[in-house]
Amino acid sequence: MNDAKSIANEPQSSLQALVSTVDLGLGALKPKGACWYCNAPLDNVRRFCNKECAEDYRTEEETFRQA
Repeated sequence: MNDAKSIANEPQSSLQALVSTVDLGLGALKPKGACWYCNAPLDNVRRFCNKECAEDYRTEEETFRQA
């Protein structure tokens, strides 16, 4: 019966992940065929070419919002 408890917690963790993504503005970014940070060519699924670009973009967005 512990499975029911773990299933009940799944929507909450998914919601938390969604909220944190939306708070950072990354959820609003649509794939555009290039990295949103460095403009390197990408497929039409990804938004960033690597984790570093995603983190740098997030850092700049946070700095911009604080200004």
